[in-house]
Amino acid sequence: MMLAAGVVAIVPAQIAVVTADWHATVDPQTLWSFLMLTSGGRVWDVLAGGSLLLGLVRWLQPRRHALVTVLAGCCLASLSLTGHAAMTTGLVGALHAGVDIVHVLSAGAWLGGLVAFVFVMAATHDVAQRPHALVALSRFSTLGHVAVALAIFSGVANILLVLGHLPTNLQSPYQTKLLVKIGLVVIMTLAAIVNRYVFVPLLRRRRRFAETALLAGAAFELLLGGLVIALVAAFGTMDPS
Repeated sequence: MMLAAGVVAIVPAQIAVVTADWHATVDPQTLWSFLMLTSGGRVWDVLAGGSLLLGLVRWLQPRRHALVTVLAGCCLASLSLTGHAAMTTGLVGALHAGVDIVHVLSAGAWLGGLVAFVFVMAATHDVAQRPHALVALSRFSTLGHVAVALAIFSGVANILLVLGHLPTNLQSPYQTKLLVKIGLVVIMTLAAIVNRYVFVPLLRRRRRFAETALLAGAAFELLLGGLVIALVAAFGTMDPS
């Protein structure tokens, strides 16, 4: 539902940006041309179709968790095809698209995992659910390391593919926003390290304090992650020079 609502909300905004006219968002011919004749529009077609299929599977086959995960991943990965990767072609374009997909999926796993982490932490208080919740928390730690590492390395690769160098030009609005994003990601990474290697070991000795600290840390990372997403939305299609 949230994904479908996002598609419905974002497509008109993107049309307004492309046409520089908000009135175009209610023009059926402009909407049809955007969705059918532009690369960005076709990406939104794929996302809309994937969202519909995901909703149907989630409704009709609620226990097909693996299929739901794959479909959700495909929907998320399609978002990477609307940025700077879409501006390049050939082998470099394919490489850039691949890096973008890895970056989107790993970043999505990082933030999405934090949401799941909050619910799993709450489940540890239920005697019946506690054994399963503890197993999930141990697996979350391993997968979290992988997601964070992939998000960082693919992010660096993406910067080099777009700019060819690290962002150093503070006169460039794109590079300035990119530097702010990098700073936020560094803080998120440090918070994740503190959570894993400071507060998790405290669960055995000071459980209540450690749980409170871990939940606060997760909320802090989610807040910073929201800011990162907002920044990417702001400079995702800007001139990187």
